[in-house]
Amino acid sequence: MFALSVVGHPSPMSFSHKMAERAVRTLREHGVEVSHHDLYAEGFEPVRGGDALVARHRAELAAADLLLVFHPNWWSMPPAMVKGWIDRTFVPEVAYRDAPIGDPPIGLLKARGLVFNTGDTPPEREREVFGDPMQRIWEVGVFGFCGMGPITRRMYAPVTSSSAAQREAWLGEVTLLVAEASR
Repeated sequence: MFALSVVGHPSPMSFSHKMAERAVRTLREHGVEVSHHDLYAEGFEPVRGGDALVARHRAELAAADLLLVFHPNWWSMPPAMVKGWIDRTFVPEVAYRDAPIGDPPIGLLKARGLVFNTGDTPPEREREVFGDPMQRIWEVGVFGFCGMGPITRRMYAPVTSSSAAQREAWLGEVTLLVAEASR
């Protein structure tokens, strides 16, 4: 099994990074080959340039059996860096193939998806007031469009007011979900 892990948060001290570190460690403990990318640290170019790095991301995306994405929820969407990564890697002939007009695209990705995002809006409010837009973005707009499934997504919030015990419980859930997906 090959897993691609991507974290999109500008602070290396963020809870998004802590989740990614835990997930990568869990995957490796289960004998999974992992390629991990910190988009900000590696200088991923979300708009243009960086063609060699973009090509590597595309090749790894196409080869992945498991895709893990970690990011904060900013204004009911991923950060611009993550959106740019999607725009540059989930491209025709890598992630999908266009179909005749009126037909859905042909998804080319085989990976199962795990998305872990953080926020400061309580999950109940995110669902009841905003309709959980992050779930729709990932499940339908990105992964579903490209043939991926099933998707598991968790939002951990509110992070800024959470206790160390709460964050450790969340990391425990990340560990369990990643271990299950690695089987």
